Amino acid sequence: MVKDYFQDILPPQASPSSVQKAKDAPEVNINDTEMSLHNEPARTSDIPAPNSRSIRNITVSSRTPRRFLGADREVPGVSPRPPRRIFSSRIWMWLIATLAVLILGAILTVALRPTTVYVVPRSHAIVFDSFLQFSAYPTANAPTDTLSYTVETITLEDSAVVPSTGTEYVEAKASGTIIVVNNYSSESVRLIPNTRFETSDGLIFRTSSQIIIPGKTGNNPGEVRVEVFADEAGEKYNIGPINRFTLPGLATTPAMYADVHARSLEPMTGGALGERPAVAAGALESARAEIRMRLEQQARAAAELRTNEQTVALADLMRTIYISQPNTAEAGDKVRIREMARVEIPVFSADSFARIVSRGVSADAEESTVMLKGISTLTSRMVETGEKFILGTDPFAFTLSGAAQVIWKVDTNSFAAALANREAVAFEAIVATFSGIEEAHARIQPFWKKTFPANPNDIQVRIEEPALPGS
Repeated sequence: MVKDYFQDILPPQASPSSVQKAKDAPEVNINDTEMSLHNEPARTSDIPAPNSRSIRNITVSSRTPRRFLGADREVPGVSPRPPRRIFSSRIWMWLIATLAVLILGAILTVALRPTTVYVVPRSHAIVFDSFLQFSAYPTANAPTDTLSYTVETITLEDSAVVPSTGTEYVEAKASGTIIVVNNYSSESVRLIPNTRFETSDGLIFRTSSQIIIPGKTGNNPGEVRVEVFADEAGEKYNIGPINRFTLPGLATTPAMYADVHARSLEPMTGGALGERPAVAAGALESARAEIRMRLEQQARAAAELRTNEQTVALADLMRTIYISQPNTAEAGDKVRIREMARVEIPVFSADSFARIVSRGVSADAEESTVMLKGISTLTSRMVETGEKFILGTDPFAFTLSGAAQVIWKVDTNSFAAALANREAVAFEAIVATFSGIEEAHARIQPFWKKTFPANPNDIQVRIEEPALPGS
């Protein structure tokens, strides 16, 4: 039988009446750590003896009640342990790992960089003066080891509007340039002045002077450029490029008639016949001068564009032929003045030009491959001999004035092949065998290696710009 817990806390001599009193005792009310018994005043007869224990003298502590231990519980009277800094430790782990990857990447980047050799080529300044002449020959018949050239022809047009002063009668013949071909014989062919060239439509153009067509070389026919004029005045002769002109005078020799012919690359222009708007002489000349000045600027710009790593074109050597076109009426009693410029530009191989021109003023460039820097600053002049010559057919002489820089070319493939699989200590000796190198330095990778890669393709040779004279 379960005992009443009140009996366990009463002294043995307690009477049943006191037990009954204990059962009837008021319940404890705790409010803000102060204790009262149903707010009733204590009676003397209810106060237990000093040494007796009862529910009335059990002390209620004002401390915070104990709590059960748990993951986020505190134990009263014990200082709480600081939470573990799991997040901070993970950040440090990631930072260390990232730093390690970066260091490893930097090492690999340095170790795996290609072996590179930096080269500064030889160079020096040269000065040209007008007393030194150079000869240029058409590519088709240029002697060995001479400066050869080809001709590029461009056509430019421009116009201006001026007031009209009425009408005028005009009678003008069209003209243009043709290329006469000799595929008949290895011997040159001579054509007399006034030789006829006929289109498939029966239009006749004639030469004004004698023509000598070079003989063919192997399968390459001889060619010559000549200027021709229409047989009659009129705009019907203003025709476009023609693939084939025949020579009626050779019709009695069928083989020659078939293999000596001509073609044109540019249109025939300038033909006019009849009334057209008139312009005061002063206004006409002024307008033409202004138009031709603009055409000259356009032609020089076109020539300068042809100077690059492969070709050289000197604007001062170009030949420009201006052809006045028929005037046309404009609204408001005005006239449009039109001009055409046919520009012939001698074009040289850049390597040949640099080698031959440089060796004329520098003995060091005699047997070397060089290039010229500063060509665009040079002034050139065609040497007049008093004899008429045709660009593309005849040789001509010219002079140069000004200063330029000769730069030796370095064969990077040969240089890389010479370095392949060689010890680093042999670098200077190898460089000395290349006369075009002024100075060079190498960076072998990986840095712990003391020999150049065995494969020349794994060696990068970089050419650095030499210093300008006086810098």
